[in-house]
Amino acid sequence: MTGTGQGFRRTHVAALALAAIMLPWSEFLLSNAQFLLLGNWLVEGIVRKDLGGRFRRAFTHPGALVFMSFFGLHALGLLWTDDMAWGLDLCRILLPVIAFTPVLASVPPLNRSELRAVLLFGAWSTFASTLVCLIMRYPVLAEGGYRELSVFISHIRLALLLCFSIAVFVTHAGRGALIRSAHAVAIAWCIAFLALLHSLPGFGMLLVMAAYGIWHWSASRSTLLRRSSRLALLLIPVLVLAWVDRVRTEFHRMDATDLARLDERSAGGEYYYHDRERPLLENGHYVWINVADSELMRGWEERSALRYHGLDARGDTLRHTLVRYLASKGLRKDSLGVRALSEEDVHRVENGVPNVEAGRKGPLRARLEQILYEWDEYSVSGDASGHSVAMRREFTRTGWAIAREHPVIGTGTGGTRPAFARMYERLNSKLGADWRLRAHNQYLTLMISFGVLGLAWSLFSWWWPAWRAGALQRPLFICWAIIFGLSCLGEDTLETQPGATFFAFFYALLVFAYPGTDLSAPAAPVHAAG
Repeated sequence: MTGTGQGFRRTHVAALALAAIMLPWSEFLLSNAQFLLLGNWLVEGIVRKDLGGRFRRAFTHPGALVFMSFFGLHALGLLWTDDMAWGLDLCRILLPVIAFTPVLASVPPLNRSELRAVLLFGAWSTFASTLVCLIMRYPVLAEGGYRELSVFISHIRLALLLCFSIAVFVTHAGRGALIRSAHAVAIAWCIAFLALLHSLPGFGMLLVMAAYGIWHWSASRSTLLRRSSRLALLLIPVLVLAWVDRVRTEFHRMDATDLARLDERSAGGEYYYHDRERPLLENGHYVWINVADSELMRGWEERSALRYHGLDARGDTLRHTLVRYLASKGLRKDSLGVRALSEEDVHRVENGVPNVEAGRKGPLRARLEQILYEWDEYSVSGDASGHSVAMRREFTRTGWAIAREHPVIGTGTGGTRPAFARMYERLNSKLGADWRLRAHNQYLTLMISFGVLGLAWSLFSWWWPAWRAGALQRPLFICWAIIFGLSCLGEDTLETQPGATFFAFFYALLVFAYPGTDLSAPAAPVHAAG
């Protein structure tokens, strides 16, 4: 390879590494990495007089064409959308599909050292980003916060990158003791940060990846070891369900209060409000009993500058946060209860902490208990506003209603936004206007947008190129597919730039640029390393 060719090759690999590095940090620099990759590809094509050949290889590659057809489906869906602006924005978000794919499908694949470098640069960059996040946002942990811990991208997307980084550290551990030790520390840290993020989906992904890893590892072992290890896999869901049931049972354990024999008045003489039908629980104590609002307001506003009927630092109703916090301590919601609060308690309520134990329990248990409380509140009120898991039930219910009305070609690209707005009104949803969001399920979103056939083609465009390239036999690709596939169950992963780039970049890298990949097109010149 000539010096010029080596320069183009180094730029090609550097652009891929830069994309991997920037995923957890900056959408702007991530876009610049894509421009660098495309620019290098075009310039080398011109210099080598191979530009036409590159386009020919890219757009006659069967796998690349099928994968890029996913973007084409979205472009086609603009023809019948009710919201062209949102549809065009979705196409913009999916541009990485047609940025990475033609380049990586038309030039020689990476060698093993190049691929390893790109993947490890990305994994260590994710590791580094979490350290910066912790330094910048450490105080939120003491107040039970976790979403705010992710500074640069959504905590949900960061969880995907952490899970994939763990897979990279495992599959590219190397041979040296020092490197293996560093990877072990990085894996432990990534798992710990997932816990700090309260990422139940992230731990679900890790469990599925671990199950796959054990299954794959045991295939080359003795019959006894293979059978025993695979039998042990059956214990994983059993243990998880047992833990969830234990937390649920303890969460719903009630104190000895007799709801039929509650005091009528507070010590100050105010009549108590009691909701005996739906009192809810915090730490086993009833929330909506023994509430003396006038006393509570006077007592609170003597101790805090925040108004009783205003909002806390998280944007929630302060009265609601205060009542829950008092209940979590087993206190009455009156002037005596407010006086019993410490200065730290007052500060925590001001910052939107609804439970005295928040930030003091294991993060996964705290998140599960939060979900249980939100679900109980949704069950008694029918209003899921602000409660992430309960809202997803409303999103799904509304989304299925839309999908049933548009089974063939769907609402078109971007048509989900007006379709959801109309259906919420028709169903008389109790969700507040700010919480009337879309499906939060990528599969359902695709069905709503393009009908059953469009969903089927989308899934085919993801599966067939990978199957044809042999990627389904590669552990790292399977781990990536587990992460992406499970993320689509609870999020519209492809409707955000980091999510769409996570999808397009790693798919193209692990399918079209994997060492030994057959371009299945006229052979690329050796020097065209793009």
